Amino acid sequence: MTDPASHDPIAFDTLSRGDSLPPVALSITEADVLAYLDATGEDAARWPEHVPPIMLDALMLGVLLEQAELLPGLMHTGQEHESRRAVRIGEPITVQFTVASNSVRSGATFAVFDAEARVGDEVVATMRASVMAPPAGQTVATGVTA
Repeated sequence: MTDPASHDPIAFDTLSRGDSLPPVALSITEADVLAYLDATGEDAARWPEHVPPIMLDALMLGVLLEQAELLPGLMHTGQEHESRRAVRIGEPITVQFTVASNSVRSGATFAVFDAEARVGDEVVATMRASVMAPPAGQTVATGVTA
């Protein structure tokens, strides 16, 4: 689904507000959509020609995870998505992330990334993803016990 760009993940501590990550090309096939629909239990008849918006959102988040170094204990703390138009299966899409903020408070790292998915020059979807990593050597209590 993504282009075969080979690069090392970018370290969080080198990212600053306004930095842009390299653009990534996506090509979403009918088989990709059918696999997604099968995994989610969604009716394939609803998506004969278009990529489900939530699938595009998940793929965009996957692009970020491929590009940025995963810090120990990293948590996905928030996400917003806006679809501007339906994306047709097979349409060439380019996804690019920009760092909206990246800071350390009380030893924890907080970062927010904005993304645009484009078909040519047209923005077809936007996303904002927030993440937090606890201070080195600490874990975050989840309220779940084993």
